Order: sequence, then structure tokens, then C-alpha cells
Amino acid sequence: MDHELLKAPREGASDDTVKVVRWLVAAGTRVARGEPVVEIETSKAAIVIEAHRDGFLDPLATLGQRVDVGAALAAITDSPRARVPAFVAAVSGATISNKARALMQASGLGEADFPGLAVVRVIDVERVAAARSGAAPGTSTGTASAVSSTPRFLGELLDPSADWDAALREPFHVELEAHLTALRKRLKAKFHRHVPIGTLLHDRWELAREYGFGEGSSVFDECVIFGDVQLGAHCWVGPYTILDAAHAPLSIGEYTSIGSGCHVYTHNTIERALTGGKAAMFTRATSIGRCCFVSPLSIIGPGTVLGDHTFVAAGSFVQGEFPSHSFLAGSPARRVGRVEIRGDRALLVREHDDDQD
Repeated sequence: MDHELLKAPREGASDDTVKVVRWLVAAGTRVARGEPVVEIETSKAAIVIEAHRDGFLDPLATLGQRVDVGAALAAITDSPRARVPAFVAAVSGATISNKARALMQASGLGEADFPGLAVVRVIDVERVAAARSGAAPGTSTGTASAVSSTPRFLGELLDPSADWDAALREPFHVELEAHLTALRKRLKAKFHRHVPIGTLLHDRWELAREYGFGEGSSVFDECVIFGDVQLGAHCWVGPYTILDAAHAPLSIGEYTSIGSGCHVYTHNTIERALTGGKAAMFTRATSIGRCCFVSPLSIIGPGTVLGDHTFVAAGSFVQGEFPSHSFLAGSPARRVGRVEIRGDRALLVREHDDDQD
């Protein structure tokens, strides 16, 4: 191989370009492997790029130029004669990225349409093409220029080369990050755990009290609560759960645990969706007794009644009425056994299934 490229690195997740700040070695100079040759600037820091091999430096970017991440900054060649890679196009003093060049060709634009630009990017091509067509940048013009990798937010075209990390350096963000870090340290030191930001900021027991739930109950902030849910004392409701009492009553007895990711509903829109809105919403009151355990990722359908001391296995879909001390499992769930309370112990007893004979 007669040359090796020094490419612009990606130092930040949001960086699409880097800026050439200073060449540390003159063009044509012989350099050794590991020798610093160019200083670049990202949104976060100034970085020195070293030669990856012995050879002669052939700069492919100029001072102050912005270079696409992954594109060549320079080549280290076997001889002082520069060997510019074909995919790095330099015309009229401007460097054109691969995507921008392809878009220029599809839009019928040439180098003269971008006077004074050191670097021509996709967004530059979009703006010129849109100005010619009278359309907003990034909208369809009947050419390939309508296909763009430039992102939008609320209709605004976002320039990838802008300093989007500036918000991370704002005093408010720095203070907020420091406060959240202090709260995480507190939780780690006192309880040896990490929780999402919502529960980090809002006490689980205080949230339960605010909703009028029973004494000693706790509800993670990540729980979605609709309507007037009735929750007994000493209950535990995990994160990423849904308690739906928006359309009918939902009651949950004392000492019941609702595992992480569980959904408990009093309505569904199945028929309404399948009939294109012709059918009415289905609504029924849902009741979960006292001393029940609903395992993670289970779904309790509207109209379900679970008797006291019922156990629901993980990932079950439960709908119907089930007596106390039921052991439920499956999708749809059925009674596969019973719960026996023996003093301070609870036993799950799987009953004989005649269907498996």
C-alpha cells in the first residue's frame, strides 16, 4: 500500500464533522509512526491526530475546514508526491462530501452554485435546490434531492454541523446533572440501588399517600394511573405498570403486589378498532383481592375478579372470575393449581391436569 489515510474520528455521538485547527507538520514532511501531525476540534475538545505509519504527510484539508467524520484529513504516502484518494473531492477550494456530491448531481447543481464555501454539505445542497424550486428545504422537488438524511424537528430543518451540544454546557444543565448525581449517590449509599429519574425525584410512599392509597403502600413514579384507583394498605406497585380506572372502578386489596410491567385494565378498544370505530368501547369493573401476587409482565383484562391469596404467573393474560387461593398461569390464563397458606408460609400447588393424560 503506497499511502494510508488519516480519517476524522467520531469523538461524540452527535458530531458529524470535525474542524481542522492546526497542522503540526508541513506538507511533504517525512513523519514517523506515532508523531502528532494535525490538531482538530470537536464539539467537546481539541484532539491531536498522530501518524499511523512512517511516510510523507499529504494534507487533504485546509485550516478551518470542517471535515465529515470518517472522511480523510490527510494521507501518509511512500513518497513526497501527494496521492489524493478519489472519494475526497476538492474543487474551487471546497471539499464536497460523498452524499452532497450525489445530491448535487441528482439536482443538476454544480460547483459554481456554492461560491465561498470551504465545505459543501447535504444541507447546503438542499438549500440551493429548494431556493431554485421555490420549496422549503428538504421538501419534494421531483428529484433525488427530496431524499435527505438531514433531520427535522417540529418542521425545522436541523443543521448537523451546528453546535447541538451547547445545551449540555448551559449552567442549568450542569447544575441539574450535579443534583441528579448527588441523588443517585444517596440512593446507592443508603439502599444500594439505581432507579429511573422519576422515582429518584419522587418518593414512592409519598406518591401513594398523595393518591389516597392505603397506609404503607408504595407506587413507583413510572406507574401510569388513570382515574380513581382504590389501592389497599401495604401494597407494592412496580415500575412501568398501568392502573386503569378511567372507565370503571378498579380496586386492589391490601398486601397485594403488582409486579413490574403489569397492566391492569377496566376497558379495551378491541371491537372499536376492528370495526373501524362502529362498536363501543368495552368497559367493566376490575377487582383484585387482598394478599395477591401479580407477577411481572402480566395483563389483567377488564371485568376480571381475582379472589384473595391469588397468584398470577409471569407473563399471563388474565380475564374472568377466579376464586380465592387460585394459581393462574398462561395466555389466556387458567387455574393450574392452588395457593395453600400454612402459618407463615405460602405454597403453590400445581394440580393434576386431565388434559395432559
